[in-house]
Amino acid sequence: MKKEKDISAETGILNAAKRIFQQKGMEGARMQEIADEAGINKALLHYYYRSKQLLFEAVFKSAFSLLAPQMHKILNDDSSIYDKIKNFTNNLINNKNKNIYKYIIILHSK
Repeated sequence: MKKEKDISAETGILNAAKRIFQQKGMEGARMQEIADEAGINKALLHYYYRSKQLLFEAVFKSAFSLLAPQMHKILNDDSSIYDKIKNFTNNLINNKNKNIYKYIIILHSK
């Protein structure tokens, strides 16, 4: 069972990484910058996430988990492919300000 302090540190890291990846993308982000944003040292950051790639994947999974249910609902209904594309696009546009980071993170992934 994870301690409350561990969960808090990990949440802080993920939130900091989300902000930095939004601003700079995967390639532009630096682990030291993420550690500074999270208020921890770089060694602790590497304790939780061994590499920038693993950290990015954790943030990406979080972002995608918010988007996946919406995609699933739209893409698995009985509408035509045209309507699915239209509904999916409208959903992205109408909801982009609620969780904009998920779209930015997904777009920055390669």
